[in-house]
This record gives sequence, C-alpha cells and structure tokens, in this order.
Amino acid sequence: MKFIKLFFASAVVTCLTYFGGVLLLIDSPVQAEYWVGEMIAIKKELTKNYAGKTKIIIAGGSSALFGIDAEYASRQLNIPVINFGLHAGLRLEKILQEVNSVVEPNDILVLSLEPTYYDCQKKLTAWQVDNIIGWDHDAWEKMSYIKKAEFVSLVSPSTFGRMIVANFQRSFFPTSIKDRLNSLDNALVLSKFRTRSPPLAFEYSAYHLDNHGDMLRTEGAYFKGSGWDESEPKHVCTETASELNSFVNSMKKKGVIVFFANTPYIASGVSTDKVRNDEISFQKEFINNVCFIDKREDLMLDRKYFFNTSLHLNAEGRTYRTDLFINSMQKNILTGTCQHPLNP
Repeated sequence: MKFIKLFFASAVVTCLTYFGGVLLLIDSPVQAEYWVGEMIAIKKELTKNYAGKTKIIIAGGSSALFGIDAEYASRQLNIPVINFGLHAGLRLEKILQEVNSVVEPNDILVLSLEPTYYDCQKKLTAWQVDNIIGWDHDAWEKMSYIKKAEFVSLVSPSTFGRMIVANFQRSFFPTSIKDRLNSLDNALVLSKFRTRSPPLAFEYSAYHLDNHGDMLRTEGAYFKGSGWDESEPKHVCTETASELNSFVNSMKKKGVIVFFANTPYIASGVSTDKVRNDEISFQKEFINNVCFIDKREDLMLDRKYFFNTSLHLNAEGRTYRTDLFINSMQKNILTGTCQHPLNP
C-alpha cells in the first residue's frame, strides 16, 4: 500500500511539473509555419485598405488561397475583392474569427471551405498545437481554462523538448531563429511586405502575395496523387452546422451577407447526376440559412489545373475557377438575389 501511495504521489508530482513547464514555455518559438501567421497579418491589413467600402471577401483554407484571382475579379466585378484564403490546417473556428475581425457592414463574405471543414471538429492536431505555441498566441489567450488544460495535455514530450530548445535559443542565440522572431512583429511584417520584390519562383511565403491576397508564381501542374472524393461532403456535422449558422446570423446582425462556395475537385468526367444528388443531400441540412453560389458539378476539373496538391489550383486553373466565380457572383449575388443554383 505504501508503494502504491508513493507511486501515485510521484505520478501526480511528475504531471504537475510537466504541465507547469508547458505553461511556463507556452509561447516558445518552436519550429512551425510562421508564414501563415504573417499571411494573416498581411491579409487583415490589405482588407483595411478598403475600409468603409463595400467589398467581397473570399475566406477559407488554401483552396481559396490558390483558387481565386481576386485582383482579376476586382476588375471584372468593379468592386474590391480580397482573397482571405489561409491554410486548410487551421481550425474552422480560427478562420471564422479572423475574417470576423475584418468584415464591415455592407461587405459580402463568401466562405469557400474545404470538405473537411463540414465534419465534426476533432481534437487539435500536432500541426495545430505547434502553430499555436509558435505564433498563434491569440488562440491560446482566447481559450477557456478547460480548453487550456486540454491543450496542455496534447503537448507531447517531443514538443515540450523543442519548446525548451526554442526558449533557450530565444534567450541566448536569438539570431539563430531571427526569422521566427521577426514574424511575430506585425509592424515589421507589414513593412517587409510593402517593400517586397516580385517573386521569381514559387515559395510558401506571405511575401509572395499580391495586393489582393493572391498567391503568386503557381505555374505548372505537378500534383500526381488522388484528390478529394467528389461525393464529399455528403453531410454536415450537427455541431458544425450550428457553428456556421450562428456565424451567419452574427454576420447578418453586423450588416454582412454571407454566401458559400464549393471548392474544386480533381474529377473530370464523373457522373453529374451522382454529384448533384450528393450535393443536394448535403446542402439541405442547413440550406435555409445559407446560399451556395455555385454547383459542385461545375468544379469537377481536369488534373492539368492543379498545382502541387489536390487543394491548390495552378495559375491556369485559378483563372478558370475565377471566371466561374465571377459569373456566379453576377448571376446570384450582385443582382440582389441569390437563386439557389440547385433549384430548377
């Protein structure tokens, strides 16, 4: 019995020490995708350039980032269009929070969400944990105490080890991680963006965006893998539908109209009847509160239009998809009505 008590007490002390260490080092600049944080700061600033003006904001993951030419759409629609596409690894809550912080009354918000965003939200991934520790400190600050406890429990020993190393580097060898540290200074990020040079080749970099938030230098078709199942999403998770409906209602109170758009699929030549039936089943689950501006069947694209993943269109594919987007906007939104495209 004494051994059991000693073992239990030791386990408790070890856990408390571990959790305490994680909390102490929670903002350590561990290796993560800091360019995503830089991109968010830049896109928020680009949106502010049109403060007080009616504008179209397209938000989502990297499918939107690579899939819309907002600069071209702005010229064709004669209204400012901002590409607020971010990264498909971010949680839905994060994307909605960021776009909520920049929209204004009379804006038009189009949510072009990847299929997985309609699933039930699972626990944080290792990628999300790393990025919250590294640069997304706002996410940590907004967590409830219960959520923070859950988050700490997701920090693996290997991640904790990297936190210790990163904190040591920040304290004693800051030049070794200066790019990470500089990315946390929004003023420096925006200054660097304003003085950037045109990119010569593709790179995952916030400084490869144009002034409308579009990713540049995406020529070529390099993706050889399989794409998303064109029948997905078939359903909306009840909790996710509630979250999206709540967001749409909050935007209406703010004077912002929200629409939804489909994302492209590598699936040319598939049965349009099957795709249409799957989409009808999906949209009926929360269609009373939202309007999709396009048809999934129109976004079954040839592989030649994809850049380096099943989410990323190349320059040619982006032009094709943007023309479809412009037509959908002119037909379903800018006319003052939104006739659901699946309706006869």
